[in-house]
Amino acid sequence: MKCRQRGFTLLEVLVAFLILSLSMAVLLRIVSQSLGSLDRAEQYQVALQLAESKLVEVLAQLRWDSRGEHQGRLSGRYRWKSEVERFQFDNQEPGGQYGVMPWRVQVTVSWGSRPNEQLSLSTIRLMREQ
Repeated sequence: MKCRQRGFTLLEVLVAFLILSLSMAVLLRIVSQSLGSLDRAEQYQVALQLAESKLVEVLAQLRWDSRGEHQGRLSGRYRWKSEVERFQFDNQEPGGQYGVMPWRVQVTVSWGSRPNEQLSLSTIRLMREQ
């Protein structure tokens, strides 16, 4: 009697290797995209914390005659720009005498050259005119 050996044919091994290779390529792409998303989320979070801090700083130094733009560098690759201007509500009568006037304060923090690599925070501050 002949003994028949059992094993895999070359074609079966090649098909299994092809399936393994495709699976690994898909998994590596998923991991790469996840790491990119994690990096973008970290940059956004750092920018948000820096923008909040800078907004508080600008508000603390705000005076009734403050207006205009200022800019500078923050830690690392982050840059900031602040804008202070008078604000007029939709229902506010022009030329009316008010004890306080609204000012819009906006702080923008950017960390790259693309438009989606920036974050802006703004608020309205009422200030008594002197």
